[in-house]
Amino acid sequence: MDLELKDKSVVITGGARGIGFACAEAFAREGARLAIFDWNAEQLAEAEKALRALGAEVITREVDVSNAEAVDAAHAHVIETFGGIDVGFNNAGIGSPFRPVEETSEEDWDRVIAVNLKGIWLCVRAQVRHMRPRNQGSIINTTSNVAFAGAPGGVPYVASKHGIVGITRTVALELAQTGVRINAIAPGAIKTPLGKNTGKFVDPFPDALIRKGLPIGRFGEPSEIADAVLWLASPRSNLVLGETLVVDGGFLAQ
Repeated sequence: MDLELKDKSVVITGGARGIGFACAEAFAREGARLAIFDWNAEQLAEAEKALRALGAEVITREVDVSNAEAVDAAHAHVIETFGGIDVGFNNAGIGSPFRPVEETSEEDWDRVIAVNLKGIWLCVRAQVRHMRPRNQGSIINTTSNVAFAGAPGGVPYVASKHGIVGITRTVALELAQTGVRINAIAPGAIKTPLGKNTGKFVDPFPDALIRKGLPIGRFGEPSEIADAVLWLASPRSNLVLGETLVVDGGFLAQ
C-alpha cells in the first residue's frame, strides 16, 4: 500500500532512540524528509548517521520540548529548510520513579508534566500555527495505554498521559474542517530505553494489575508502533480525527 509519504516533511520529537527513532526509520523508508528533535546531542548524531545511511534527507536539532522558545525556533528552522511541515509526531516523553502519591515530590511532578504535557502542547501549537493556514497536515501525539487506566505509583506520568488525550480531542475539534488532522497513539509496554529504566525503580505496587504483562504474551517492538504512526500520518486515515489508537497487546481489553 502506498502511504503517499514520499517527500513529505516530518518532525519527530524524541526521535533519537526508541519509538521515535523506529518511526524515523519507517518514514525514511517511505521517502519522507526528516527533522529529528531530541535533547541528547550524541544520540542525535548517531540517529542522523543511521538515517542518512537509509538515503533519507535529515536535519537534527537539540531541543528541550518544555522550552517554548526552543520549540518555536526548531519548527521555524524546519519550515525554512524544508519549505513546510506536513507531519508532526510529538513523541518526546520521560518517566519518573514509582512512588505513592503522598511521597511524590513537586520536583518530579513539575519535570514530568513539563516534558510530557507542556511539551506536547508547545509542539502542537507550533505545528497548528503553520498547518492551519495551509489547510493540510497530520499531527500524532504519543500518549500511553495508561491514559485509560490507573497505574499505582505513577501519578505524574499517568496524569500527563491523560492530558495528552484531552489536548488531542480538543484540538481535533478546533481543526475539524481545516484539513489538518490530529490523533494520538497509545502504546503499552514496548521494548524501549524508557521501559528499561522504569524497571530499575523500586516498585511500591508490584502486584498492581498493570504490572502483570500483556495478554499477547510479550512486549511490543518499536517498529510495531511505527506501523500505526505511519498510517495515522498518511491520507489512508483521512476520516480519523481526535482518536487515540491503542497499541498495547490487548492489555486494555481485560
